[in-house]
Amino acid sequence: MFHSIHYLDSLRYLLGDPTRVFVSGSRSPGETTHAETRTITIWEYPAELRALIDVSHGTWHDDRYATFRIEGTEGVVKGTIGLLYDYPKGRPDTIEFWSAKHYPRTWIRPTLESLWIPDAFAGPMASLMCSIEEGGAPETNGADNLITLQAVFAAYRSMAEGRAVALAEISGGS
Repeated sequence: MFHSIHYLDSLRYLLGDPTRVFVSGSRSPGETTHAETRTITIWEYPAELRALIDVSHGTWHDDRYATFRIEGTEGVVKGTIGLLYDYPKGRPDTIEFWSAKHYPRTWIRPTLESLWIPDAFAGPMASLMCSIEEGGAPETNGADNLITLQAVFAAYRSMAEGRAVALAEISGGS
């Protein structure tokens, strides 16, 4: 799944922990890697909420892209992850949103000056340094990261067994 863990972590931050995970993974034809480079991940939540992550890490052509889209009952947010265009130089990330309640029939497109990767690492690292200096807990912590790893282990079990896997099936399940 390569760096897909960052997408999973972002989903957990935005939507919370899924109840079940289903993943189908493969390599691109002719690839010699030992692990999957293409995955389709579905996270199930209570009620009607679902999340889909479609990743291909082995793109051989120059038309690479990295997009995200979240659709709700009253709006949409979408954008691009700039680093993955013209990697490793990248370009600024983009985000746009539409709200039926606040901005009907209008897409809002703020200008972003930075990249999610690597710029997003500055905050957690600063928090860690402050927590060491002050003796407190950092904003991000290992206990929370274990839940993301639980989702990763559920993803690999799902691929191996060809079925949806509940997070509760993984040791320490929620």
